[in-house]
Amino acid sequence: MQRILTLSSLAASGLLLSACASLGTPVGLQAGQTVAVVNSLSWDNPLTGKRDGVRTSWPIKDGKIAPEYFPLAQLKQCEAGGKPCAWGVMRAQRGAPTLSYADGGVDLAVSVAIDVARRQDARQGETQTAMAIPQDVAALAGRQQVQPSWKLKYGKVEQVELDYGVRYQVCVQRYDAAGKAIDTCAIPFI
Repeated sequence: MQRILTLSSLAASGLLLSACASLGTPVGLQAGQTVAVVNSLSWDNPLTGKRDGVRTSWPIKDGKIAPEYFPLAQLKQCEAGGKPCAWGVMRAQRGAPTLSYADGGVDLAVSVAIDVARRQDARQGETQTAMAIPQDVAALAGRQQVQPSWKLKYGKVEQVELDYGVRYQVCVQRYDAAGKAIDTCAIPFI
């Protein structure tokens, strides 16, 4: 009986210690380090032809990051042969990803959706925006949703190409206890 009690106590102690360890520093990180998901949605600016878009960084808190709603944007697609170009307004979002820490990085799955139409509106908090293409201009229309998943190493950029030349890029970056970046994510600031 004494032996069973001793073995039970040892097993309970082992479970308690592993539970305490999992509540502390995530796998592959040193004490005080944090991680952020850096992502970008970009497209060709219809007026300048240069790459345009938005780049953001979201800290991982309690193993999660918030969903992201990108600003409305205009897109243009021209066909060969001198036909008039078609224009559209894009509304896009990145769903809250599923992620888990892994040695040397993060296992990450996201949902990225774009909706392109003649007219779009968006409301974020108390801000409401709207954008429309005039009725006498050919309009783009389409919806697309992708759900890529990656085993991201810290500092490595992954990307997925979407319709109309839209590109989504993502990277994970560690920060030390003082908040200084340890890794570099080569996603351009636009």
